[in-house]
Amino acid sequence: FRFFVYSAYVERRTVVAVRIIAATKTRGADSAIRENWNLKFSASYVLCLLADSGVKPHETVGASVAVLASDKLNSLPTNLLIVQDTEPKPGIEDNLHICVKPFHFSFNRFDWLVEWFEINRLLGASHFYMYNQSLSSSVECLLDDYRKQGLITLLSWQLPILSKVEIRTEGQFAAFNDCLYRSMSRTGWLLVIDVDEVVFPRRERTLPALLTSLRASYQPRSKAPSAFLFRNAFFYLKWEDDPEANTPLLTSRKTRRWSTPHSLKNRSKYALRPRDAVELGNHFVWELAPGSSSVGVNTDRALLHHYRINCEFGGLTCLQVPSTIDRTAHWWKDELMERVGVQHKRLEAAGCFQKVVDQ
Repeated sequence: FRFFVYSAYVERRTVVAVRIIAATKTRGADSAIRENWNLKFSASYVLCLLADSGVKPHETVGASVAVLASDKLNSLPTNLLIVQDTEPKPGIEDNLHICVKPFHFSFNRFDWLVEWFEINRLLGASHFYMYNQSLSSSVECLLDDYRKQGLITLLSWQLPILSKVEIRTEGQFAAFNDCLYRSMSRTGWLLVIDVDEVVFPRRERTLPALLTSLRASYQPRSKAPSAFLFRNAFFYLKWEDDPEANTPLLTSRKTRRWSTPHSLKNRSKYALRPRDAVELGNHFVWELAPGSSSVGVNTDRALLHHYRINCEFGGLTCLQVPSTIDRTAHWWKDELMERVGVQHKRLEAAGCFQKVVDQ
């Protein structure tokens, strides 16, 4: 029997409890997170109910909690977790943070990751939550520099369950939902994407401006959705470079995409108000708090650009799908090129480029 716990948070909305992020066998788990692909193990929740305990939610913040698989009162806990608060702090309404799934396979896309960070910062992101299963030394150096700037929370992610055989990709659903509760007190908006994806608005310069505009279109404001889903379009990296690109940036060079984006909930990604969400999936929100809703965003307002290296099922047949040129990313290219250059100088001074050569 294997049961692993990672973090603990105060829950005040659907139930008064301490919510623990865990992973265990899918069959028999009381609160298995729904997106588990029918594999043997699943991310799950453990709810430590407070209703009859005499303990108020705010009194649990900073306390320790453990899960014991024993009915013996003298059993010693081996998995103590510090309970973290989820009450939103003042002044966070316009913040946008980003959550990504765990890095694995010694992730080493150094140049692209710099560009990805900087385009997302241009688009309004102010903090990133990342989980490290394995990184190349150069990317580890890169992330350490961003961490020192206060831009990322980098968490160790060593789950002793076999990825893609026993549990879905590095237990990513546990990471997504840890990210949800970890960010809840810190940001008004959370964007859940992968590091080969960027959400580009079509009218606004930033994503917070887009999200504010989308919510403002609902009257009364109390009816405004709490989550917005963005349709996905593949920009295959094996398609030709754009002859109009005058920078080496990937987002400038790779402008050919699928003519017809995927339908909603099929490879879509989303931005949400963390305080209104209960359970996250990969491509949509599984559960929102009572009274909250999610909607899709029209592609004339925003689109998820998915810069994919390989065809989904191998081979090269995907390159034959109907495609079109989309230069939306060029709107940011000059400022992005400048920011990438500044960051490269920082990373060179930190010795990160030497690690790229050595790896």
